[in-house]
Amino acid sequence: MNVTMARERTRKITCKHDLLILAVKCFILPLYCLVSSHSIMAEIKFEEATQDARINHSSSTYGASWGDINGDGWPDLWVGNHNSKPSMYLNNRDGTFTNIIDKVWSGNPGADKHGAAWADFDNDGDQDLVELVGASTNEDGTLCIGCGRNHLYVNQGGVLEEKAKAYGLDQAGLARSPLWIDVDRDGKLDLVTVNTRRKGLSPTSVFMQKNKRFKDATEASGLRDSKWTRRDKILATYRNLKRFEFTTKTSFINSHNHLEAAQLARISKNDDLDLVLLSSPTRIFSLDDKEFDDETSSYKIPGRNGISDVAIEDFNGDGKNDMYLLKGPFLESDVIRVSANEIKATLTGRRANKHNMITFRAKGTLEFRMGPAWLALDRIFIGANGHHPDALTFTLSPDDDVARGPGYAKLAEKNKSLSIVYNPEKAIWEIRNLSSAVYTDFTIKADQAIEDLETIGFIPFKERGVDTILIRQDDKFVPMKLKGDIGGDTSCYSIVAADFDNDMDVDLYMVCTGPVANIPNRLFENDGDGNFRLVPDAGGAAGSHMGRGDVAAVADYNRDGFLDIFVTNGTDPAGQFSDEGPHQLFRNQGNNNRWIEIDLEGVKSNRDGIGASVVVEAGGVRQVREQRGGMHRITQNHQRLHFGLGSNNQVDRLVVNWPSGTVQEIRNISASRIVTIREQQGLSELDN
Repeated sequence: MNVTMARERTRKITCKHDLLILAVKCFILPLYCLVSSHSIMAEIKFEEATQDARINHSSSTYGASWGDINGDGWPDLWVGNHNSKPSMYLNNRDGTFTNIIDKVWSGNPGADKHGAAWADFDNDGDQDLVELVGASTNEDGTLCIGCGRNHLYVNQGGVLEEKAKAYGLDQAGLARSPLWIDVDRDGKLDLVTVNTRRKGLSPTSVFMQKNKRFKDATEASGLRDSKWTRRDKILATYRNLKRFEFTTKTSFINSHNHLEAAQLARISKNDDLDLVLLSSPTRIFSLDDKEFDDETSSYKIPGRNGISDVAIEDFNGDGKNDMYLLKGPFLESDVIRVSANEIKATLTGRRANKHNMITFRAKGTLEFRMGPAWLALDRIFIGANGHHPDALTFTLSPDDDVARGPGYAKLAEKNKSLSIVYNPEKAIWEIRNLSSAVYTDFTIKADQAIEDLETIGFIPFKERGVDTILIRQDDKFVPMKLKGDIGGDTSCYSIVAADFDNDMDVDLYMVCTGPVANIPNRLFENDGDGNFRLVPDAGGAAGSHMGRGDVAAVADYNRDGFLDIFVTNGTDPAGQFSDEGPHQLFRNQGNNNRWIEIDLEGVKSNRDGIGASVVVEAGGVRQVREQRGGMHRITQNHQRLHFGLGSNNQVDRLVVNWPSGTVQEIRNISASRIVTIREQQGLSELDN
């Protein structure tokens, strides 16, 4: 019996055992069923609906954002597609989408586009879109890193008009991910732009909205994205050694450039709104008296380095937010054989692996396709004399004098670059990455078979991210051991927490990848007490083997009450492997459990209700959701709040705590509905 079959058999036996115990308890204590029936683990099933939904696109992506461009109450989807034309998928309300980008947007398709977020920042009743930009293209075609200016698309009757400069948001810098937030609780949304820290460029910033414009208030707000101190590094190393984790270098490499983001959550003892800043290191700021206070040290959170994404929800049903810290280093050397005549590889260059290389034999003409897209041609040295190619795609053969050499190009070592050499004495090709930190992708296609492929001087790719679940106990976060299948090392970069089976607890879905080829995504099902099991094949949402797994964004796109998942497979850094990654939509097949979905409409508070918390009580179970704008790393889930209700036919009590301080209570709401709650004015049902 193989491992997969054994795990599946164990899962079925365990499920039968649990049901038997539940049946006995219900027979002896009928009241037990009324209280505990929500904890039965319902099966989670997805089916890929990409083709049926008329979605057909592959490219580098860097995030995705669910919103509602036309205000019809059906989720629409923006995908920036990084350095190519964005996609704007309009929901046709019949399970299909139409890409209307050319009708609603005009801009530079080659802009270095990063995270984006929908919100009605001007409180005019429609959703606008902010998008962060990291670079611009010079006249000679090269990139100016940190020169790109952010976009603010103001929604004008369903058309997105770029007005960042007019509103004071055209900041330049290595921008990564935005976060809408009402810092001073004046009913007008402010903006945090999370930027990669680099000398001479704009830091992570706070823009306050006053008189229909935004003003940089970073200094006054107290928000600081500071570097690791020497003490931080020593403590991190000590913790890693104590836990037998020896991935400090990898974690620092992983978090050096592209994983910056922020999200809102209430995790402090006094129930203030907090900002979790994913950076190097991750820091936590409480928002009190209109200022940010760095409270990181008071939480003593372990493993703050190398976090790629974080899910913050109540995992065990005690009413307190817990955290799942996702770590997934992938900047490691790897090579795979696509066919007898083709290989794909990534070579990272590190000081510890000076001769990081692959060798192979191949006759005839070889086509080299190099990446990432921003790889400079003068960083590629061919032959002993260090010839530079004219483009990132070029051909070589063993007969080319320019490619020959007894060994790697000395100039490549001097310039910390890539060396490609054909060694006629050994009749082998040698490709070395001699840089100290940069990685290089390449695909090689040969006329004849590629033979005797060997790797020398590097550690092959392995899933080695050590994830952590932190359970809130009083004013501390306590690590919970990940047991069984869920305890294995990961290589995942995006995580969402949602009640996918509507059984009144929160499940977890993760998008994973390797450096060259995608690996299956992961789905954890919650048993109601904060214990998780790994669902085989991610319940049908394991994802494509093409591209590099990027992000997951959830929405109930067909409004059947069950949350669906949109996945992108073109994670940054941009390159040929990312460009092959498709957009994918996974439809939740659902079950008989009931649900309620809630749109908030602020009046005194900001119109989106960002910063509000909602309590839903049904069947003796209390659930809490927070309106955070849907944001996690570079990605936006649909803002509509979703609650699974199990077998309950109604919500007994619903309480909204608005950012303005208003507390609103509604009782006896029938289940399986989408409702809008307007601040101080009550509830209305969204028309189907």
